[in-house]
Amino acid sequence: MNKILLLMISSILFSQELDSRYHSSQEINAYLDSLNNIESISNLMKIDTIGFSTQENLPILAIKISDNADTKEDEPRVLFVGQVHAEEVLGVEIVMDLINDLLFPNPNIITHMNILKQYLDIWIIPTLNPEGLNVVHDGSDLSFRKNKRDLSPIGPYPNNIFDFDASIGNDIDGVDLNRNFGFNWAFGDTFLEPDNSDYASHYDYYKGEEPFSESESIALRDLALENDFVFSIVWHSSRSGNLSEKVFTSWKWEEVKESPDLGIMKKIADSFSGLIPTEDGTSTYLPVFSGSRNGKIHDWFYKTTGCFQYLVECGTANLQPDSLLIENTIERTKPAMIYLMDRAIGYYADASQITGIVYDNNTNQPLENAVVEILEHSGSILTPRLTNEFGRYRRILDVGTYTLKVKAYGFQNQEITVVANNSSITNQNIYLEPVRNNELSLNLIGGFEDIFTIPYAVITSEFKNDSLQLNLSSNTISLPENNYKITIEMPDGYMPWEKSFLLDGDYSFSIPVIETESLISDDPWLIDASIGPWVFSNGLLKSQSNLYYQNTDSTTFVQEIETDYFSIENRNRIVVSIDHKYETEWDHDYINLLLLDEFENIVLNKKMSGSTDNEFKTDYFTILNDSSFSSLKIKLKLLVDGSVSYSGWEIKELNLLAIDDGYLDISSQKTNSLPSIPLRISSIYPNPSNGRFQVNMDSEIGAVSKVKVFNILGQEIYSKQLKLVSGEKNILLDIRNFNGLNTGSGMFFVQIESQKKQAIQKCVIIKN
Repeated sequence: MNKILLLMISSILFSQELDSRYHSSQEINAYLDSLNNIESISNLMKIDTIGFSTQENLPILAIKISDNADTKEDEPRVLFVGQVHAEEVLGVEIVMDLINDLLFPNPNIITHMNILKQYLDIWIIPTLNPEGLNVVHDGSDLSFRKNKRDLSPIGPYPNNIFDFDASIGNDIDGVDLNRNFGFNWAFGDTFLEPDNSDYASHYDYYKGEEPFSESESIALRDLALENDFVFSIVWHSSRSGNLSEKVFTSWKWEEVKESPDLGIMKKIADSFSGLIPTEDGTSTYLPVFSGSRNGKIHDWFYKTTGCFQYLVECGTANLQPDSLLIENTIERTKPAMIYLMDRAIGYYADASQITGIVYDNNTNQPLENAVVEILEHSGSILTPRLTNEFGRYRRILDVGTYTLKVKAYGFQNQEITVVANNSSITNQNIYLEPVRNNELSLNLIGGFEDIFTIPYAVITSEFKNDSLQLNLSSNTISLPENNYKITIEMPDGYMPWEKSFLLDGDYSFSIPVIETESLISDDPWLIDASIGPWVFSNGLLKSQSNLYYQNTDSTTFVQEIETDYFSIENRNRIVVSIDHKYETEWDHDYINLLLLDEFENIVLNKKMSGSTDNEFKTDYFTILNDSSFSSLKIKLKLLVDGSVSYSGWEIKELNLLAIDDGYLDISSQKTNSLPSIPLRISSIYPNPSNGRFQVNMDSEIGAVSKVKVFNILGQEIYSKQLKLVSGEKNILLDIRNFNGLNTGSGMFFVQIESQKKQAIQKCVIIKN
């Protein structure tokens, strides 16, 4: 954008006063308060103060509209937010008009509105940013974007002055609330970071000192976590006009990395964006993928809660039009919200959805917090989708056949196949069988005379973590059959204890309390022999000196660093403890910790992907040997696929501890069973491809398995038997033709199955 056009935009913004048609925060509050005095609608609405603004402690109000608004019912819930950025005021009027339609419908829509109120809980937040809205309404700065967090021109701390500038983008004070959410927050703008756009927004995108540093963000986060919203729209307006009249879905990064439900989200966006005519009447709104990563609300909503939230940029670069265009914009955009509400209940809209209640088969009681996973739309990047307080799960889908994996603490996992169609919602209740409880005994062996801190055992399962303070003698607890990891952090100078196992009987572990010292010095790394940009700085080993690890042109890039060998000398229990934090692209990039013996044999191989949420954590890994090791070394690897970069790996402390442990066996074991290693497809690469894939998977020890491929109709097009070993397995899969016929383009499902388990992942073939 050239300087002349920039000056034109500035002159448009600052030569006008805000039309009196727009609601100020005081007018919003007064209107909502007046609704409380209307007896005829008292059961249809409830006003809730969901939080207060960061700087001025102004109330953030939400209205819930339903046929029994005071009661939390087993109904789908939707959410519409009118305004996040202060100057983007059109959305306030859009949702205020929706409130009026729902509570006081005209005769021609009364039946429709009553149906929505009967079958939905509808939440509406006119403004998430009341103090920013006030800045715009009082005329001091019509381009103000953020909240009013008190900051200083010389640093991100208060100076008791409202530092604003009426020109675009030069406001010192404030945090951009749409950069303050936890998912990908690290990629947002730092304090006073100049914006690199061509319309000079400068400091308008400051992400805050930490995720959810702002009260406004916390209020919306907590509301989302308390209500399992199905659909949501947050209304925005594009100051530059570059993004105007667009509907943004969840992410598609680097043009190839898609969110697990992107296809479904995009199809729904196609439907309702086509219902919104553009301001000039020549077209309709354009649905687009979200490509940025910087703490935006809609990406956090989808990743964390499963809600399909859309960011809709209404209007044009004329952010604050007059009353005539306000009414026109309201009428044109209203169908978007109506469509999503109809879609949630399948009312004169595509009804593709699977829902039901998960029950305890013995008591017939609903199970809250059961995990319901759609295997065809899953990934470790997603927070587990849980049943709500009614035991209800609800998933918006496309027409097709899906595999539901349902699991809950204390119950047997269950997998079923369910069909979704567009004519009616599919109801599928699930009944889980309880597993038996087993006794676990943890017996400390050794003297505690010199230990003043009694250790805790941290008992971890895929469902929860429990902490148990240990007695000096035997400690017995009852736990349901499950896979567990037990970690005991001993006092300084004593050997920690860690074990992963399947509790399928009554087990008793003898845990020796033995003094030991780490074999690792302060700086054991062979930096000169490393591969990649490792750096040792301020007591931390980092995978790179830059904020993010590098992208490369190759399909995979491996950087590694290792220590020299450490003498073990007649000790048979080895524990590696690592205090670290990491962030890699989920399911695609990995950190890898290996322990190698003097013959370069791998005796420990731990691979991790995802994030520690920007916090250091201590992990323990144990190696046992019937005979003693001679010497061992540690190797670290960062494996990336060269596309989406994250902050990588930081190691604060690494210890290698070794003792001679005479209590390696499990005693009092009523059931003899090896630990279960999950069968899992970790990735398929490249995806899409022309029909040749590398399938990366983990398998059970010695399991005889098969790989099968099905087309979207459920027809098997490929089958091959495999003999697998423990740990990661890479399978080269070529399905370019079947029985002499070329395989066409489309979506396919790769299934790996053993005698007891199966794993499914989708892949896409694209042929020129």
